[in-house]
Amino acid sequence: MLLGIFLILIAGYLAGRLAARLKLPPLIGMLFAGILIGPFGFNLLPEVLMNISEDIRLLVLLIILFKAGLGLDRKKLEQEGSVALRLGFLPATLEAIVIAVAARYLFGWDWITAGILGWIICAASPAVIVPMMLKLKSKGLGAEKGIPDLVLAGGTLSDVLAVTMFGIFLTISVEGGLGNGILLELSQIPIQIILGLLIGYISGRLLKAIFKKTELAEAGMGEIIISLAVALLLLIGEEYLPYSEFLAIMTLGFTLLEIDTVLARKIRAEVDKIWNVGEIFLFVLIGAAVNLNIMFEAGLLGLVIIFLGLLVGRTAGIYLSAWGSSLNLKERNFMLVGQMAKATVQAAIGGIPLAAGLPEGEYILAISVLAIIVTAPLGAFGIDLFAPKLLKKGEIDPTKINVHEEYRFLVAIDHTRLAREALREAARLARQVDGELVILNIEQSDKPNISQEELTEELEIASDIEHEIIFKISDEPANTILDIAEKYNIDYIYLGKYGDTGEKLRSNGVDNIVGGVAKFVGSRAEVPVILVDKTEY
Repeated sequence: MLLGIFLILIAGYLAGRLAARLKLPPLIGMLFAGILIGPFGFNLLPEVLMNISEDIRLLVLLIILFKAGLGLDRKKLEQEGSVALRLGFLPATLEAIVIAVAARYLFGWDWITAGILGWIICAASPAVIVPMMLKLKSKGLGAEKGIPDLVLAGGTLSDVLAVTMFGIFLTISVEGGLGNGILLELSQIPIQIILGLLIGYISGRLLKAIFKKTELAEAGMGEIIISLAVALLLLIGEEYLPYSEFLAIMTLGFTLLEIDTVLARKIRAEVDKIWNVGEIFLFVLIGAAVNLNIMFEAGLLGLVIIFLGLLVGRTAGIYLSAWGSSLNLKERNFMLVGQMAKATVQAAIGGIPLAAGLPEGEYILAISVLAIIVTAPLGAFGIDLFAPKLLKKGEIDPTKINVHEEYRFLVAIDHTRLAREALREAARLARQVDGELVILNIEQSDKPNISQEELTEELEIASDIEHEIIFKISDEPANTILDIAEKYNIDYIYLGKYGDTGEKLRSNGVDNIVGGVAKFVGSRAEVPVILVDKTEY
């Protein structure tokens, strides 16, 4: 078990890095790593781990759906609200119809069996789409019209439709005939959507109330632990109530964002860290689930069916969904690429017809696997490739997405007390934001310089921070500071407010002192300048 976890982590991470070097999405490398170490590759993963791989994938999917909800933009969804609703139904339905027709005439299957295949293959994959759309949001691509939000919302709704309709068609096939429960099954689609939204909203409200009335949120990781526990309950609760667990989990995150943006930001930051590890498990285990033998059995006809569904059915559905909206041709074309990836639903239900005893079950599973192995990498690669070309870059909303900035602080240090205090203050902030320090030591001909021993002692405060030391000889320290700030792309400059002369004046009761260097740099710098003054008198 431990060896299997080690293999997943190391193989997934290294393969992801290799894919990134090849200008491919990291998840493609992780998928192929899973195939290589999985049962149909070198079979390096222990059976005990493969037996629980579906549960692990569900847990990681829970994390990414919750993360998606914490980043949804309500205003953007309202702006094109009807498009999101149509995206949840039309593309999946038309793709399922095209696949069913193709399977009926290419394989000679009956309409019900062909329909089963259609409803399995038509579902978009949240495992691929959600992280890719959040990546676009972090870059501001499509932000103006909320394209990533539309794809996220539409993809989640389409999964509800696909899974429900699959269940109906499978029941018809197994029990024979339409039966009396089909209308009841059909009614489950709106019920699952409405209950998913309602239960997710109530859960978000209850979670906020719990944090407000208790001290659970104040106990370090309390917010994220309790939030993920509630999300897990929503995942489990689907077994007892007819609601969409995916939609409920996303709505939970969205509700927290709407009622408390501060809390949502804190939780989102922790979810991001968990996702960095969870992503590896998700895509490596999806790759490990791919049965290469069955995939090859599907052959060319399987590929033809998959791409007919995408190029004819889904394309028509995307364009009909965007009809009458403000979306331009490039944005509509991107949404086709954005929703093409298959993985999660196909991996979850592709083997059910075979287990139910359908004669065509092996071929249904084979085409499901083929859809994963072909469309997941293509979809991820296509999003990365076409998003910058088809989507307009807009302003990033930091309230909806975590924007990671690498801060660089410049500290000018000499023998004076406040220069050393400036180093301490800069180090304190750099440590909090994981920033970098550029420490500038300027030697002037007419002033004493800090000794090497003193500098080494002062730098102990920055020993756990990435830093660079620059030595300069100059009688124009202010200009040197400005030059270094520009050369090193500094974000903030830290200076002591005054030097030796100021110390003497301050000790004599003179207030509001700003040294000449600090005044000059503060008036000329193009970045913020923090003047440190810690009075000891």
